[in-house]
Amino acid sequence: MKKGKLVLGVLAIFLAATMLTGIGPVCAADKEIRLTIGTGKPIEAGKWISSVRDFFVAEVSKRVEAKTDYKIKWTQAYSGSVAKAGAVLEATEMGLLDIGFVVWPFEPAKLFLNNYNYWVPFGSSDPAAIGRVAVKLHKKFDGLGKVYEKKYNQKLLGISTIASYQLITTFPVKTLDDLKGKKIAAAGPNLYIVKAAGAVPVQSGIEEAYTSFKTGVYDGWLIMEDIMAGLKWPEVCPYITLVDLGAVSAASININLDTFKKLPAEVRNIVQEVGNEYSVVEPKMVADSIGACRDKIKSMGGKFFTLPDAERARWTAALPNQPNIKAKEANAKGLPGSAVLRAFINYQKQEGYKFPREWTID
Repeated sequence: MKKGKLVLGVLAIFLAATMLTGIGPVCAADKEIRLTIGTGKPIEAGKWISSVRDFFVAEVSKRVEAKTDYKIKWTQAYSGSVAKAGAVLEATEMGLLDIGFVVWPFEPAKLFLNNYNYWVPFGSSDPAAIGRVAVKLHKKFDGLGKVYEKKYNQKLLGISTIASYQLITTFPVKTLDDLKGKKIAAAGPNLYIVKAAGAVPVQSGIEEAYTSFKTGVYDGWLIMEDIMAGLKWPEVCPYITLVDLGAVSAASININLDTFKKLPAEVRNIVQEVGNEYSVVEPKMVADSIGACRDKIKSMGGKFFTLPDAERARWTAALPNQPNIKAKEANAKGLPGSAVLRAFINYQKQEGYKFPREWTID
């Protein structure tokens, strides 16, 4: 079933239940505000997901109760229980979710320019630095955030940054030659990077990976370490090669505009305040978790190896000039592709990062 039909079907059930119960976002009688927040990915998939619960939900609840006469009653719909990963944008747009965790690479057409981070491979692996860069970019190019309000009936509250992509395989990888002919899974925006390494790229989802490793559907994944650890992949796929593809600002916490407008003013202010803080706090949470994450991977039998700089240089040299290619595509859509990509690269340099390859934008 296509995701649009699935979301619409579930929405019909939700709307019917709402009509029967007469429940809205705010129950005036007891000052209780009922909100449904959801993610498409499992809450165990790392800090970038669990921070939605542990920081955003926790802080909004605490501050609303402490500073207003209201109290939030949450329905926390994680792991795709209301909307799968590729349907959260639509679910939030329609109000099936009041607040949704929108993962940008799952919306390559609707959120084309928001995927800028995936177009500049082998960038900084510091989540905190990339988080700061994302905030600066959104301030400079407000269209990155306004697109939600203009087209999708929602408002961006905060930006989520994930740890650097690394390589996990069922076999040891010491050079790029070890990857030739091997089937390596990745999210769509990273498939061209897998291909440049000489491997066979496979589009897949993390939910099916554990079984796919065991049955030999593919031989590895280009993914973040916290997902490897959270979903116990090293039990069946024990070799982790640190390639440092780069940390990525890859998602946002969005609130349905109708819901946002119905909230009391003081609650709206708190929700946005916590969202702004989330953009800064979450990348630090991710960065701080990397050491513990690697310890957990080792406890499951994971074996680490760092790809030599010479091999990393080979990999980057084999890639097309993706920043320039995608900048032109964005420009052709009437979007400021070249300006955004140049700024993204320059902001990383200002953070002290030196790229292994000098990407050029025409």
